Amino acid sequence: MSAGIFEDSFYTDDYDHVRPIRIQPETRGLNIGGQANSAPTGPAAAGMSYARVSGGKRTYGVTPRKVSIRFTGTPPAGYAANQTYRIPVLIPEHWKAYTDPKLQTGTYLGVACVVVGKSAETGRG
Repeated sequence: MSAGIFEDSFYTDDYDHVRPIRIQPETRGLNIGGQANSAPTGPAAAGMSYARVSGGKRTYGVTPRKVSIRFTGTPPAGYAANQTYRIPVLIPEHWKAYTDPKLQTGTYLGVACVVVGKSAETGRG
């Protein structure tokens, strides 16, 4: 992913709590099987900490569910061919709709891609 700007958005965790999250604008540029990676509407639930896009399993807080993709077309500028990109999925129902990794296709930033895996939300503390 680009190292560009981040923006405030929202993320629905596995317990239906809306949390704030900082994402890059292109995060919403994922569309798998016709399902766009839209964000839930805010505001965040009272007292909810940020969901962190990156972090180890030993850190506290929520790390969002993600889908891993590879480009099957010519990657956009700043992206490499034959590299896996992990994109946070902001709404649980969208992530659940990605049922068959390696067979589902879509686009990321308008370029054809294939799902190569997915990872569940993790949380600690």
